[in-house]
Amino acid sequence: MTSATATYLRASDSYACTAGLLRFATPGELDALLGHLRHERASVAHVSHGMPNRMIAEAMLRRPDRALLLESLRDSRLPGDAISDHASSLLGRLLDLDDPEINLTLFVSERASRNLRRQLAHQTSRADGVSPVPFPPYLWELLHGGADEATAGRLLPSLLHAADPDLAGHALRALGRGADPHGALRACRTLLDAGRRSALQELLDSDLLPEVRWGPDGSEPGVRAYVKAALAGADGAARLRSLAERVRRPEWLRSVAELADTVAREPWRQESPALVRTIVDRRHPAIPRVDWATVLADEPRRRRADGPLPRPVARVMALRTDTPSDLLRLVIADHPELASLICDPTPELLTAACEHLSRTGALSVVKVAGNGLVAGTLTAEEVVELLPAEPLALFAESLWLPGMRGIAAVRALTGRIGDAPLRPFFVDETGHGPRRRLRDPQVRAHWDPAAVYGEPVAAALRRHGDELTADQVLGLVSADAVLAPDRNAMPDPRVLRRLAELVHVHIGGRPEAWMVALRLLRDGFVGTLPELLMTSGAVGGMDS
Repeated sequence: MTSATATYLRASDSYACTAGLLRFATPGELDALLGHLRHERASVAHVSHGMPNRMIAEAMLRRPDRALLLESLRDSRLPGDAISDHASSLLGRLLDLDDPEINLTLFVSERASRNLRRQLAHQTSRADGVSPVPFPPYLWELLHGGADEATAGRLLPSLLHAADPDLAGHALRALGRGADPHGALRACRTLLDAGRRSALQELLDSDLLPEVRWGPDGSEPGVRAYVKAALAGADGAARLRSLAERVRRPEWLRSVAELADTVAREPWRQESPALVRTIVDRRHPAIPRVDWATVLADEPRRRRADGPLPRPVARVMALRTDTPSDLLRLVIADHPELASLICDPTPELLTAACEHLSRTGALSVVKVAGNGLVAGTLTAEEVVELLPAEPLALFAESLWLPGMRGIAAVRALTGRIGDAPLRPFFVDETGHGPRRRLRDPQVRAHWDPAAVYGEPVAAALRRHGDELTADQVLGLVSADAVLAPDRNAMPDPRVLRRLAELVHVHIGGRPEAWMVALRLLRDGFVGTLPELLMTSGAVGGMDS
C-alpha cells in the first residue's frame, strides 16, 4: 500500500484462505486453534496449495473429541489421501485409534485397497488382533439396500474375513460359488468356530461354495471339499482351521522374515508354497499389524545370523508410525539414506542421521529435520543446535512448502529472516527434490505474473524493470493469490517463505493473534497482507 492508494483485502474464498494461512501454523498453534474454528472451516483445512496439510490432520487426531476428524473423513478427500500416499503417516495413525466409525469410513472408501478392507473387516483391535472392534450398525444398512451394486461388490469379498459370523455368512451366501477361496475359507472357519454347522450344511446343500482348486499351481482342493470334510469329522475340521490360519497369518507379522515376505520371495527354501504374500512393495506399509516387541527381541539373534536389516524391511520400518526407536536407530545405522522417510524423527534420530552425513549428503539430513519440525518432534532450536553448518545453511534456504513455518523459525534464529529480491522472478523449485517441479516451461500461465498474482503485480514488475522483492509482491497481491491459489498459477515458493516469516514474527505462538488474522481475512481489512498480519499481532497482543 502506498501513500496514495488504499488496498482493501478480503478473501474471496474464506474457507480456502483459512486453510492456506493455517499452512503456516505450527503443530502447537494448530492444537490451540482447531477448537475455536467453525467445523466447516476446520474440516476443509487439511488441503491447501494443492496438497494435503499433514499437520492439520494430525492436530485433529490429537483432539480428544473426534467429531471434527470424523466430519473431515466423511466429507473430504482425506481418506483417499491417507490411503493412496504410501509415504504418509496418516493412515497408520488413523488405524492405531481402533475407532469403529473411522474404521468403517476407511472400509467403504473407494480408494481402500483389498488388503486394508480385509484387515478392517475382521473388526478386531489393531493392538492385539483379538479384541473386538465392531463396525457401527450403518454397515448393515449399506448391505441391505443402502449401497449400489458396485459398492456392494467392493465390500462383500472383504467381509468374508469378518470375525462376526453373521457378516461372514451373509457375504458367503451373497457371493456364492464366485467367492474368493481365501476369503471363503476364512468365512467357513468363522462359521465353524461359532457352531454354525447348520449354516455350513445349508451352503453345501445349496451348492454355494467354491469348488475350483486354488493355491499355488492349483495345489489346494476346493473350499467345498474342505467344508464337507470338516462336517464329517474332527480331522477335517482341524485341516480347515489349519489352512484358514495359513491364509490369515500375514496380517500379524512377528519377524523380519515376515516383514520381508521371505516365504514368497524365496520359495525354494520352503517345504510348502506360500498361500498368500505379505507386504513389501504391495501394500501401504501402515496396513499390516506388526508385533514390534517380538521383532525387537529377536533382532540381536537375527543380526548375528543374517547381518544388517534387508533394505525393503528397513524402508517399511522407516515409514511406519509405530516402529520402536531402537529399531529406527538400526534402520539409520544400516541404511542411513532411509532416515529421510521417518515421519516423526526425534533429536536422537536426527543426531544419528548426522553421523552418516558423508554417506548420504546434506539433503537427506535436511529432510529429516524438516519432517521433525512438521511433526512437532523437533524444535527450531534443536535443529539449529544439531545440524552441522552445511546442512543448516541448506535447510534455511529450503523451499519445501510443508515445512515453511519451521524454515522461517530457523531463519529467524540464524539471522537470515528478511525481504529478498526475486531473481529470477519465478523458480520451478518445490523443495521436494529435483524430480518434482512446480512449473512447466510449456505452460505460459505458470510463468505469467498477471495469471499468478494479478495485474497490479504485473504492472509493478514492468515499472520496476522486471524485478520485485517478496515484500513488494505481498504488498500488492490479493489474499487468494497466495493463500488459495489456482493449481495452474502457484505463487513462487520464495514469496510463500517470506509470508511464513511474517506469520512467525507477527502472530507466531499467539492463538489470539491467529484468530484476529483469520477474522480479518473473512470480514475484510484496509491494507495489505503483511499489514493485516502486523495488525493482528498488535490486536492479539492487546487481547492477551
